[in-house]
Amino acid sequence: MRTFTFFYLMVSDPKDLRRVVPEHIRHWALHRSDAYRGGPFADRSGGLIVFEAPDLSSAEDIVQSDPFVKEGLLAESWLKEWRPE
Repeated sequence: MRTFTFFYLMVSDPKDLRRVVPEHIRHWALHRSDAYRGGPFADRSGGLIVFEAPDLSSAEDIVQSDPFVKEGLLAESWLKEWRPE
């Protein structure tokens, strides 16, 4: 397995965000592993998720199926493979 980081910034629409947060949490619960770490920034402007996937294509599929992405709630996002030392 390879380790990836998903860094994202939210659009400011608190109503839609509150509606989709439970789905977002359930989505990432399906992809938890020992390497998983994730959560919102303190100011709730976005978040960071560290997760494992077999390859970049699989990681992209996981991110693209995140309800935040599907609902268009992200202003910007980045997916990068991470090699912690």
